[in-house]
Amino acid sequence: MQTASGLVATWSLPSDAPAGRKALLVHGWNSQSRHMLALAKALNDAGIDVVLLDLPGHGASSGRYLHLGRGIEAVDAAWRHHGPFDAFVGHSFGGAVALNAALGTAMCVPARRPQSLVLIAAPNSLPALFRGFGRMVGLPAPAQAAFERKVLTLLGQSLDLMIASEQLKSYERPVLVLHDMDDRDVLYADALRMARAGNHVELFTTNGLGHRRILKSGEIHAGIRDHIAGPRPAAQEPVSCPRILIGEGA
Repeated sequence: MQTASGLVATWSLPSDAPAGRKALLVHGWNSQSRHMLALAKALNDAGIDVVLLDLPGHGASSGRYLHLGRGIEAVDAAWRHHGPFDAFVGHSFGGAVALNAALGTAMCVPARRPQSLVLIAAPNSLPALFRGFGRMVGLPAPAQAAFERKVLTLLGQSLDLMIASEQLKSYERPVLVLHDMDDRDVLYADALRMARAGNHVELFTTNGLGHRRILKSGEIHAGIRDHIAGPRPAAQEPVSCPRILIGEGA
């Protein structure tokens, strides 16, 4: 597919026994769609059609770099070519891409809002992510400020608005947040913050899987499959706190 930033590769994996649901899977930073094949197969086995997307600068897609705006453009292209989708499933940075594509964060790119959203080991605060990166590479304060202002130039929105726990409050559709307590790349506390966004958000917790092995977990696959295949009446129940699902490995 052609986007403003180049060619984006996708793979369509229809189920042999389709149940009328379709999901877009979005990988994380320094990854590619083949790392989500085990999840794709589990969804296919449940009758869910799957489209895998290689983000710009990753896998078979063209380009040498990636930012949030390019990721959103890639999801928009996938929606126009393969969609609409019943669910977006994003891992790590791919979760941030999926959420912001659904909300229409980037100027001149329409919101592509699926019926449900699945965020696997996704970061809660992009401002915190940017500032952590700046500290890691030793950016001086003026360079850090310019770095963050670039987001406004690219997306038309301030970086400070991109906090998932706040953004999810307005999503108002079922959201499943899956996170491992031993994740060292994106802390479990991020998932807890997202889960407090409202009763439409469920939290599925595991431990011992970390940031990447979570993608190969059968219990994670089952949780995502059940969320997408639905029905999901529990996500609409008036409860005082988010429903927390604990995996068998926890």
